[in-house]
Amino acid sequence: MAGIGPGQVVDAAIVDGTVSLMTMLLGLRQMGGWTGGRGENILDGGAPFDDVYETQDGLYVALAPLEARFYAIFLDKVGLAGEPLPPQSDQAGWAALRERFTVLFRTRTRAEWCALLEGTDARFGPVLGLDEAAAHPHIAARGVFVTVDGVTQPAPAPRFGATPSAIAGPPPMRGADGTAVLSDWGFTAGEIAALRSAGILG
Repeated sequence: MAGIGPGQVVDAAIVDGTVSLMTMLLGLRQMGGWTGGRGENILDGGAPFDDVYETQDGLYVALAPLEARFYAIFLDKVGLAGEPLPPQSDQAGWAALRERFTVLFRTRTRAEWCALLEGTDARFGPVLGLDEAAAHPHIAARGVFVTVDGVTQPAPAPRFGATPSAIAGPPPMRGADGTAVLSDWGFTAGEIAALRSAGILG
């Protein structure tokens, strides 16, 4: 066929893709914004405004208003806007901020915090168990989970507008489709029978 070149090998290692996700962190390090050890930086649990907090009822909420404008909304919504708190970006004040937020979040239940903060730009969300996640209004509205034969599982992703994906059915029992798979791979009926009698194929 005219116009076709010699082709090339596509080397797509998972580790390469994983490291590429670190681009922002490497950039922060170059700018001096990622200098501490584990758990001391803005995105690894060091920042009190990017963490998880226990609520009055023993449940948890996640907080992540990293940008100044979202942080200001958070402080306003929870009634801390007028308090003399350390500046958000001052790492020397992070311990004091974490202590204040810890005390604050224990004053209400998770449901009460959700009623106050969900739907705002405070960058907040409840920490949900697996069953709760599937039933959460946002997740349910998007159809993130599907149930097939009584088993709740992730819906296919990503989504394609012109060719939508769907789960055809439940996964087969272990070994149930072994004959078909081996036939597709070129094994003869005799070879498959031998594997089955040897207990290699269930």
